[in-house]
Amino acid sequence: MEKIIALTRGVPPTQSFATEKLQACVKTALQDYPEKILQYAKAAGFPPLREWVAEQYDVDASRVVIGTGSLCVLDHVLRSFPMGSLTVAIEEPTYDRTVTQLKRAQAQLVPCPIEKDGLNFAPLKEKLARGEKVDFFYVVSDFQNPTGSLMPLEKRKELVALAKEHGFRIIEDLPYRRLRYNGENIPSCWEMAPDITLMMTSFSKLIAPGLRVGVMILPEELIARTLRIAEDTYINASYVDQAIVYEFCKRGWLDEQLEELKALYGHRRDVMAKAMAEELSDLCDWVVPDGGFFVGAFVKKPIKMDTLLKLGKENGLQLTDGRGFYMEGGDQFVRLPFCALEDDEIKEGIKRLAKVLRDYPA
Repeated sequence: MEKIIALTRGVPPTQSFATEKLQACVKTALQDYPEKILQYAKAAGFPPLREWVAEQYDVDASRVVIGTGSLCVLDHVLRSFPMGSLTVAIEEPTYDRTVTQLKRAQAQLVPCPIEKDGLNFAPLKEKLARGEKVDFFYVVSDFQNPTGSLMPLEKRKELVALAKEHGFRIIEDLPYRRLRYNGENIPSCWEMAPDITLMMTSFSKLIAPGLRVGVMILPEELIARTLRIAEDTYINASYVDQAIVYEFCKRGWLDEQLEELKALYGHRRDVMAKAMAEELSDLCDWVVPDGGFFVGAFVKKPIKMDTLLKLGKENGLQLTDGRGFYMEGGDQFVRLPFCALEDDEIKEGIKRLAKVLRDYPA
């Protein structure tokens, strides 16, 4: 039977896990901090890791909240507001799990389309012009999930200016910012406006997702309410996992790990970009990302996602439903992760996708 190639989730490959180093971190954590990490604790997170993060971002440690993944902290933020009270503008397409959280909070969503020159803020501006409130704008500004796109500097400046003028906050999700394979960083929204930006990041992509350690740096006025929800939810996230991450970072191993990851993922990005150029140029539009885990492909001809998924399965290809990244539509969008696949899997997967699209019934 032909091997199924999964062009679905953006997960780190198992060979990227620094298991021997992590074993040493586990040993040290249990030797040095047993009374602190095996007992109930404060909801904000393991203090040494909070202080390490604060030093990296030049903020007071009181603003750093660590949870069971950064999405967990975002969920605490959202649940600190009355159900159905929030209006949140988002990119479209955007990260599907965040959309799920926002819908669960019964937030009113204002999708703003990603276009070739970046975000189109017209739907947001129209709402603001009518005098209607907006509470947050959620954005993945670096190597966006799912498109891989980089938000241009002028668009970041425009978003910050709109937020300051109209009094809404920015939720900037930056799990891929340190996974840049070429080019130079441009200022994040958080760097331009730290007092009105909730900055999310995670160690899942940088060390190991199984540790479930994510970070949010919050404006001061949101800290107490978020921590109340966190404490009522789980008292505290695992300090054992956070102490492991702290030891890994304290020893300088994160910087070493990042260099290895950038070499690994940068190569796989190049393999996918070459395969797509050879197989999909007449079938899709896309932008080769400078970092992250994904390439977002926009199919040129009209298709139905249900049919595409079915044909993919028949050809040994597992795809993610592109409609999950949109409020409406999304049939012609295919998210292509390159992070966890070997070179031959990437090449064969793109080849199969090209065959499916070429054979797609008129």
